[in-house]
Amino acid sequence: MQGKGIELMSGYVLNGAGRVELPNRPLAVTVAAVTTAVAVRATLPDGRPAEPALYPRVGLLILPRVDSEIVVVARPDGEGAAFPDGTVLQVTIGVDSSRDLDSERAELTPVDVSGLHQVELATIAPAGPRVAITARRTAVDVTLTDVGSRARSAARSALALDRLPEPRRFDVEVDVDTTMSMLARIDDGSVRTVIDVLAGVAAVVGTREELVVRLIGHAVTTLPVTELRDVANQVQAELDSAALGMGFCSAAVDRSERDTRTLAFMVTDAVPADWSSECTDTVIRHLVLVGDTAEGGPGVTAVPSTVVSGSQPELSNLSAMVTSLLADVSASLFSEGVRR
Repeated sequence: MQGKGIELMSGYVLNGAGRVELPNRPLAVTVAAVTTAVAVRATLPDGRPAEPALYPRVGLLILPRVDSEIVVVARPDGEGAAFPDGTVLQVTIGVDSSRDLDSERAELTPVDVSGLHQVELATIAPAGPRVAITARRTAVDVTLTDVGSRARSAARSALALDRLPEPRRFDVEVDVDTTMSMLARIDDGSVRTVIDVLAGVAAVVGTREELVVRLIGHAVTTLPVTELRDVANQVQAELDSAALGMGFCSAAVDRSERDTRTLAFMVTDAVPADWSSECTDTVIRHLVLVGDTAEGGPGVTAVPSTVVSGSQPELSNLSAMVTSLLADVSASLFSEGVRR
């Protein structure tokens, strides 16, 4: 069911896909963020610039009239940049009247656009003698830890997408090596931080907002599914009490017959003897090597323990890590025509 605006005096707050109507008079659209300058533009539904539209200053759009559907788009004020982590937009669309200080207006609920290159905020369309304002942001971000949230922003930036289109999303799974060689990486929190990063990635590319985590040691143990913000703590608690095994086998989980799109990460400290980076039409396999001597490559992300142990990773390190983790996903989007 379509959301409705919440009336506050002469203003309305639009939640989700809320819709309100304003007088068909010149409109002013203001978009602002505390941390960065925001460019706001009016486009037609096919992406072409809408006319007439005036841009008196950064963050302000004036629409002298609305004759057809217009999409309000925001992007960072700079070519090729993405919104910095933690960017929240404040958006107001109202009747442009310097004489009326209490003119009708619609305010969107604050929009977190961290990592996005641009975002469609609202549509404005004729509605008889008035104009209809409809919010475009219908999805609410799931709550993550600080590291997970920054990883989500980095994933959005790497893919230039808010979230993968539904038909392109993956079941995201993580296999964690729980043999004796991983003890140091478990104790220093490296594995926990990697899981937090993968939770942020799953929020962008996952079919569901969850991670399926398996511990591979003496046996294969599938952990109960929990919320993304709690999964790193869950994994760490299980690892702290797990009986560590010997001789890690990367093929312990058989995905050869999968018919659903699956993104499978394997977290370990060295390339397993039986490792194969070969991907299928439905399964992408990616190795995450945690250790100071690890080297990356195709299908492999090297994560120095000095980067993720004991403290939050630096943003530059985190962005590079996430870009590597999603390299195969990004390539598949290009091949499928999702990104150009």
